[in-house]
Amino acid sequence: MIRTTDQVLVDLKALIHTDGYIYALCLILFEDFHHNLDKIHLVDPRSKLSVKECSLIIGFLVQRSLNLNFPKSPEEVIAMKENTYELAQELQMSFSAPQFSKLREMMELTENGQELPIHLEDKVDFFVKDGGIIEPTFYAGDGVYDFQYLEYLEPKYKYDLEWLTKNKGFEIEQVVKVVNKIKQILNEKSKQVNLFDLKETFPGIIQKTKKKLTKLYSKEGFKKIEREQFIALNFYQYQQLFPMPDRSKKNNTEDWQQFYRNLLELFTVKKSDFEDQNGLVEFFTNFSFSADCNTGYEGPGHYNIMNSRPLIQLDQERYFVPINYLVAESVYESPFYWMWDDSQYRPQLSKHRGDVGEEMAFEFLCKVFGKENTFKSVLLSAKKGQTETDIDVLCLLGNKALCVQVKSKKMTLMAKRGNFEQLSKDFKGAIQDAYDQGVVSRQSILDKKVRFLDENGKDIPQLNREINEVYIMGLTTENYPSLVHQVHMMLDKEEKGPAPLFISIFDLELLAHYLPDPYDFLYYVRQRINLLDYFHAAEELVFLGYHLRHKLWKMDNYDGGMLDTDFGANIDRNYYPYKTGLSHLVSEKNDPILNRWKPENFDLLLNNIKHSRHENVTDIIFSLMDFSGTAQEDIVKNMISYKQKAIKENTRKSLAYPAAPDFGLTYVVTETENPEELETVTEVYSVLRKYKSKCNAWLGLGTFTRSPNLVDYIIYLDEPWIYDQKLEAECNSFFGTSNPGFKIPVGNHAKIGRNEPCPCKSGKKYKKCCGARIFSEPTKN
Repeated sequence: MIRTTDQVLVDLKALIHTDGYIYALCLILFEDFHHNLDKIHLVDPRSKLSVKECSLIIGFLVQRSLNLNFPKSPEEVIAMKENTYELAQELQMSFSAPQFSKLREMMELTENGQELPIHLEDKVDFFVKDGGIIEPTFYAGDGVYDFQYLEYLEPKYKYDLEWLTKNKGFEIEQVVKVVNKIKQILNEKSKQVNLFDLKETFPGIIQKTKKKLTKLYSKEGFKKIEREQFIALNFYQYQQLFPMPDRSKKNNTEDWQQFYRNLLELFTVKKSDFEDQNGLVEFFTNFSFSADCNTGYEGPGHYNIMNSRPLIQLDQERYFVPINYLVAESVYESPFYWMWDDSQYRPQLSKHRGDVGEEMAFEFLCKVFGKENTFKSVLLSAKKGQTETDIDVLCLLGNKALCVQVKSKKMTLMAKRGNFEQLSKDFKGAIQDAYDQGVVSRQSILDKKVRFLDENGKDIPQLNREINEVYIMGLTTENYPSLVHQVHMMLDKEEKGPAPLFISIFDLELLAHYLPDPYDFLYYVRQRINLLDYFHAAEELVFLGYHLRHKLWKMDNYDGGMLDTDFGANIDRNYYPYKTGLSHLVSEKNDPILNRWKPENFDLLLNNIKHSRHENVTDIIFSLMDFSGTAQEDIVKNMISYKQKAIKENTRKSLAYPAAPDFGLTYVVTETENPEELETVTEVYSVLRKYKSKCNAWLGLGTFTRSPNLVDYIIYLDEPWIYDQKLEAECNSFFGTSNPGFKIPVGNHAKIGRNEPCPCKSGKKYKKCCGARIFSEPTKN
């Protein structure tokens, strides 16, 4: 039986207010938030408490004055620590109780042959209603790095500086300095403790020790030694916090008390540590409090003072900082609520949030797509001059577009505690409205029935080209917990309607960092959208981590997959040291992110194609990226090998990679130095090989034997395959010969005149259709 949340919380509160519990909590805080950066991706997240779980515990702790009484024994501290983990696990189970109850009902009805009152396809009823959203929201990942909070502070509030300075003495530069100083002080103190991963190594050490001790001691002696060893191992990494041992003392109680004081000191800062730092008084006024408050806090979804004031005042000089992450989070989030409480300033605040959201998104996306292909505040104007809608940020890449709608809505506390009406309202404002607006904008781009004006009111010439796909991205400037889960469960879209990708501005920073090439970036967006119902994960960080290691692609023999948080930890291991200047503490050898799925030589081929003028270059790149990593490596390897053989033998070589019905490619190496002959050979072989393979799209690559380039000529054919009597005869004749790849004819076969009807049956002349898709002039030797 699963106990109710209230029952578990009663036991948790009783434990929290036990004498000496604060020292057990300090052990948890240190062991769960301090790790060897080189091995951080190997830490099991399920074995430790999260920031939210620890915030909950401290939120209950400060409902009374801090109890600094010492525990009766070190064993009691260890027991309280272990009991905390057990209750935390039980608490998580209690949040899932409504879903377990529904599942049990369905199983009982099924066994009795009755119809089910709840259909599994109704995801909202089963997973969201009746408090179903509490568990995925409370246990979602943090979603933001602490340094991101500080970096985004100035962009977020740059239009509100006057109000913040006047009303709260909040000056961004001063605040950032204080926060970094607190982090520096606590990091320096943490060096007194040896980073020793107890959860990973402790069980094995205990087992080995027991085997040895049982052979050396009697039963009573073994118990005494076992107790001493148990305590020693649990506190081994904290040995520097103990005073020097005095062998003349029979009672070591004072030593343990000093240890507890030193342990608490690891999480303590003093005003005197800051050396007359400007803005210090205002900082402690805004972000600290004295315990014996927070009485209204009842758990997830309720206001917790720790989230707005993360420094607990111990006396006039000292402050207890249990979770350093909350300091950065609070300075980022709290100013919004201060200004929101000022009803006169509220309209300006709302406008500023919308403006900075677009600006931040635009800045990141410009880094990927370039300013010439990125547009902010795009107006979609009908012929009569009336604005239909607008696109916050529009990015263009060849014949593909990315439509980004930015929202600055927060998930309210009432929604976080499971109120379905408020949750639906929050979801509509942050996600559903952005999606609906994106759908309208997408169709307008594809239909070309409106004018597209940039923020200066000028037409966007790039949209005159043929856009055959528009991807919808929703972007929130807030850390919206369980964003991925809510989109999957609650998004209202037509069955065949376009799927979107919803991420936060903090996720966008990571995507722009790891996928700075626009083709890589948009390919990731495409794969996330195409596989929206195939892969599931707790947060975007996990999807990105998986993609960097393996590529987002359906797995053989599986109908779907749940991605483990370990993939997100790989990014933690790589990005956090890089951004915080700690890269020297980690080795490249142990970094999983450095091992990408895309072979290096394959990038050379892609780069050759990317710099072309072909209108379908994005389709070509995406089709090539769809090949598996092994196939990509094999393609380029064989291209290089065939060219080397052609040079050595001074003859013509060709190879083909059909992947019917979607895409295939041919590669021709010719000994000729005549560009027209290379063009003809590549065209003929591509047209015939495409038809023979029954492919809808085909890439033809050609090169001269004496050229230093891997590719000198490219043709792309993307018309759907249909039966053609003439081409059927040509293929039978051509591929019936002994060495077709080496004897591609120049004269009488499939060479098509420029003014003849195109063989793709489009009704256009060849020079206006497939023949016009040749974009790379052959390189003469």
